[in-house]
Amino acid sequence: MLTLVDARTTQPHGASAPAPAAFGVRALAATTLAPHPRLLLDSATLTTLRQRATSSNPQWVALKAKCDSYIGGTVEYPSGNAYPDLPNVGQGYQGSDYVTALLAEGMCYQVLKTSNASAAANYGAKAVDILLKMSASGSQGQPPCTDSGYGIRFYGVGMGLGYDWVYDLLTPTQRTQVYTTANAWITAWEAPNGCADFEYAHPQSNYYAGYFHAKAAIALATYDENPSGPAEWDDWLNNQFAKRVQPYYQQHLLGGGWPEGYANYAPLGILNMTTPLREVKTATGQDLVHAGAPYSFPLDSAEYAMHFTWPSRSYFDDRDTNHSNSDGQPPGTTQVGLFQQLLGALAYWGSPHTAIFRQYLADVDAATNGYGYADEWLRFLALDPAGATAPVSGLPLSYFAPGLGAVAARSDWGTGAVWMSFRAAPYANNPAQGEEYFDQGSLALVRGGTPLLLNAPGWLVHNPNGTADEDLVYNDNFGSFSSGNVYSGNREEENVFYVRNLGNGSLVEPFGQFASTTADNQATTKVAAFEDGSSYVYVLATGLQDMYRSFAAGPAVVNWAREVVYLRPDRFVVYDRTTAGSAGYDQYLAWHFPASPATGTAAAGGNRLDITYGGSYAGAMITVLPQNATLSTAALYPSSNPVKAWQVQVRSPVAGASQQWLTVFDLSASSSSVASAKPVTVTQGGILGVQLAAPDGNAVVVGSTGAAGTPLAGTIGYTVDNLTALHVITDLAPSAGYTVTVAAASGNRQTVTVTPGGSTVSSVHGVLSFTVSGGSVQQPTLRPPPVSGLPVPGYPKPYKG
Repeated sequence: MLTLVDARTTQPHGASAPAPAAFGVRALAATTLAPHPRLLLDSATLTTLRQRATSSNPQWVALKAKCDSYIGGTVEYPSGNAYPDLPNVGQGYQGSDYVTALLAEGMCYQVLKTSNASAAANYGAKAVDILLKMSASGSQGQPPCTDSGYGIRFYGVGMGLGYDWVYDLLTPTQRTQVYTTANAWITAWEAPNGCADFEYAHPQSNYYAGYFHAKAAIALATYDENPSGPAEWDDWLNNQFAKRVQPYYQQHLLGGGWPEGYANYAPLGILNMTTPLREVKTATGQDLVHAGAPYSFPLDSAEYAMHFTWPSRSYFDDRDTNHSNSDGQPPGTTQVGLFQQLLGALAYWGSPHTAIFRQYLADVDAATNGYGYADEWLRFLALDPAGATAPVSGLPLSYFAPGLGAVAARSDWGTGAVWMSFRAAPYANNPAQGEEYFDQGSLALVRGGTPLLLNAPGWLVHNPNGTADEDLVYNDNFGSFSSGNVYSGNREEENVFYVRNLGNGSLVEPFGQFASTTADNQATTKVAAFEDGSSYVYVLATGLQDMYRSFAAGPAVVNWAREVVYLRPDRFVVYDRTTAGSAGYDQYLAWHFPASPATGTAAAGGNRLDITYGGSYAGAMITVLPQNATLSTAALYPSSNPVKAWQVQVRSPVAGASQQWLTVFDLSASSSSVASAKPVTVTQGGILGVQLAAPDGNAVVVGSTGAAGTPLAGTIGYTVDNLTALHVITDLAPSAGYTVTVAAASGNRQTVTVTPGGSTVSSVHGVLSFTVSGGSVQQPTLRPPPVSGLPVPGYPKPYKG
């Protein structure tokens, strides 16, 4: 058949809006599609769902009750009452209530049409009524350009799926009405310099996700009757997916994640970026997830969700946009519906982690008291009441999502575990959307459900007065520069390195990070090394300086590398190597806590702060280097009432463009269990380090004073107290042999010397770990780092960076 093809040129990621399609004509073989219903509800799925439609299945009972709740009511046009009382149906928020009702009624119709024709007829008629009201045009319809095309995620998706699910009940005239209106939504979205132009320009945002799903559903559902259907399908498959989404997501979201925050945008955004792949499979038979150029996001998303939920299961890693709410659950509360939809995806694509994820979903459901369930139609589709479970303890204790440069690690899989979250990568969200915040290199730390080190923007929007604090967060991120207000436009809320240009004590120009991308800014920011050595987890982030705004005189930050060594179960050593653009700039590390820190006792030259939150001891921060650092604590933000986050700024007492910072975070359950920390005494080589002594075990962490990523050469030596301790040395040559010797030193101390060549072998990232006890060295038990079992073994292909 003759069909239109998209001849637009490939756009670099992050570039301005793609040029309008320059369509030509070429001969193509007709696409063979399954009969209706072909989207999600293929014959195999319908057979399964019809078998599950029993009174003993709570998902079916809930779905049928939802369908029954609309029978006998009136369906309003988009121009009518958006929120009528049941059994009436209105559009809700830009079509959200339409799609919920339509897909429920459509699914009930399809499930019962072979077993209860009269009930099915009622449900089908209601679905048709909703679909025709949704697709009304003119003064009764919904203008596609409302809110920059936001509603396409409901109107477009609903018209596509609705057309397919009740296809046999529609007259030719009604079908024409639906696909004509659906085409108008697509046209409005793709119009050059049109109402959705800034969203269409970039393949990563909640807006684009709605368009991505809508176009696939509309094209596949209406392909046979819609004159624009073949061209829409060709553009979706060969341009939107193949040239834009698949390469972008495999580069920037490999391993999962959603850079707009999980509290608001992730559930629907992930649904809209994963469900079309299942629709393509049921409609055409093509498996784009496991293709030669794979799209692993539908499977990676589940792994990410498990690893980046707090150990308590009730709260999610609260980075990026979190909107204040008034529903009694704080923003960032884990939404059960996200896990329900992800379970359905895992089961459909045959993941070996489906049983573990099913158990994790049950844990989240119990921990949150069933917060944020998915719509009834989606629950019935996704949840198998007879599905097996497996212990969550079968998961690895750490995870690396290379796309977002996100690392999660924990002490165990219990609900009281210690947990870390870290991120370092170029900006991934649509910069014009601005839902991803500016925290590359930032660390968050939690024990169970008690945070020590906050993602402050997510924490501040909790009640009380969450809306007021959300306004403060917004102004900090996007406000206009003010020489007298540090909290306007400077992104001053993250656990990162800051450099300020001051004149007479006032700000001269904006500072902080910005939306630096690989395409537009050639950002090299990345997690350069990640490994789990069982007793430790090692993370090295480099190129962090590329995420910073420059000053008029040049770069504010010339270099910043952050190294995190997690010593299981409770302690973290953070090593920062920084170089500012000038020794005259004000430079500091910022750390954020949920309560005002109390000064504790530290070794000479160090500082200790203890944090107690909600009646529970959260942990301590200890500064080790530079010695005699200056600490200042202030409310974030001063006008907040009540104050929910406190910022601690750490400054070096010695001026200099380049600085080295060594900070310890201890999440012990009591202040008496916190380790004492002091610098090691260097006897040979360009190194620095810290000795930690605690009732539950001792440790020594040593690293290079040279450039991050450059292996130490020659022999190194350091002196520490004569204690049995785990030693972790970073920045060595990878996979190289060393000889470790221990010699007694004066004052009940011992000197450790590490010489190249020997039988103690460093890891692939140049980490050497061993235990010193009684003056002798115990060789480590090496094991390969744990890797995720998702997706299936051998897939996706290894990340190449």
